[in-house]
Amino acid sequence: MQRRTILMGVSGLIAALTVALMDGIPTMAQTDDSLQTILDSGKFTYGLEAQYRPFEFRDENNQIIGFDIDLANEIAERWGVEAEPIDTDWATVIQTLYNGGFVFILGGMTGTEARYERVNFSVPYMDASSGLIVKAGSGIAERADLDGLVVAAGAGTPSVQQLEITAEELGIAYDGDIRTFDNDAIAYEAMQAGRIDAYASSLVSLNDYAQANEGFEVIPFQSDRWAAEYTVAAFQKEDEALRQRFNETLLEIREDGTLDALQEKWFGRTFGPLPEEPPTW
Repeated sequence: MQRRTILMGVSGLIAALTVALMDGIPTMAQTDDSLQTILDSGKFTYGLEAQYRPFEFRDENNQIIGFDIDLANEIAERWGVEAEPIDTDWATVIQTLYNGGFVFILGGMTGTEARYERVNFSVPYMDASSGLIVKAGSGIAERADLDGLVVAAGAGTPSVQQLEITAEELGIAYDGDIRTFDNDAIAYEAMQAGRIDAYASSLVSLNDYAQANEGFEVIPFQSDRWAAEYTVAAFQKEDEALRQRFNETLLEIREDGTLDALQEKWFGRTFGPLPEEPPTW
């Protein structure tokens, strides 16, 4: 009886570990060798989805370029290694991180409480305030004007919750459920075709699109109901040595003016001041 109980306990533990690994969530302390592996191999990989101008997108030669690419290359140069972006589905980016698809995420990610349950964040490197993009002349000037309209946001992004909070806070109702899209590019196509009236995303991304395409307006999308938002890199919970080294380098890049120069290059302005500590909950 005792042997059977022990075997059942071991079997249960194995089953629990298997489920946890399939869910992409660490279950116990692991050897934190990801930083040393990078230094020994001379390269790090990082996850993003190349559909998020100007953070990351593909140029006419199908090469991934953008703000995050330049930032990753700057970090790699200071470490004496190379950086390789891995284009991945954003809806499963954290799962792919834990499955070994890359060693960290650097792809315009907003630090949120829900994501913090699964990953740890770097110090911020951008403001991630939200906005709405609408067609010029639509009559939409503030959140209350969304009553009765078709609204959308990126799947798995904080903007979905912000639209939900807006409806609750202002007592308005949208036309049907909040639509979600896998990336901004698909959402912009839907807006061009008249299938949605407003799309919520980060202000910097929306402004980039509106500046490059006539006939659109961007409206700040803020409420006291949600906290300030920042763009961060994300790491597996056990990769603390890597995260600390990343933070040290990122703070150097912030302090010596390199980050400001990259922001000017890709956004035409700088964003600051930024917190000195990573977001936590």
